[in-house]
Amino acid sequence: MLLDVTTVEPIEALSWHSLPDIQDGVMKDEIWKCGDLVCSLLDNPRCKSGEDLVSIPYAMSVKRGKDLVLVISLEQDDLRALSLKLGCSLKELQEDYQTKSNFGPLHGFVYSQEREDLGVYDYPMDLQSLRVFFLDTICDTFDIVEPPVQIKL
Repeated sequence: MLLDVTTVEPIEALSWHSLPDIQDGVMKDEIWKCGDLVCSLLDNPRCKSGEDLVSIPYAMSVKRGKDLVLVISLEQDDLRALSLKLGCSLKELQEDYQTKSNFGPLHGFVYSQEREDLGVYDYPMDLQSLRVFFLDTICDTFDIVEPPVQIKL
């Protein structure tokens, strides 16, 4: 997905059931400036819709001024919640997902006017690796060449 910083439309808050709540889990020491955009790392945010059918260990919100224009998240389907919602057995879902875990595989997603699945996230979950993943994805999405700058509060 390639977007234009100046013309990308704001995200409608309830467009996607799994869109992270950008007010929840903000890491105050992990706010970055990428060109004209302000990016905030989120730790374990809830879903904005209130339907917690996915677990979101980390996400990053991207704002242009006051407008939310992009969110990148790492998500896992919560198989227990899905089994209740769908009325099927947890074992059946675990077989479908080929896991013995209560969660599906960890995937990266980009939200704007569309939702793009970046595939399975199989990098380390340490802060530096997460930072690189999120900020590189943002810079690639908006074709930003200058390096991100951390904002000190």
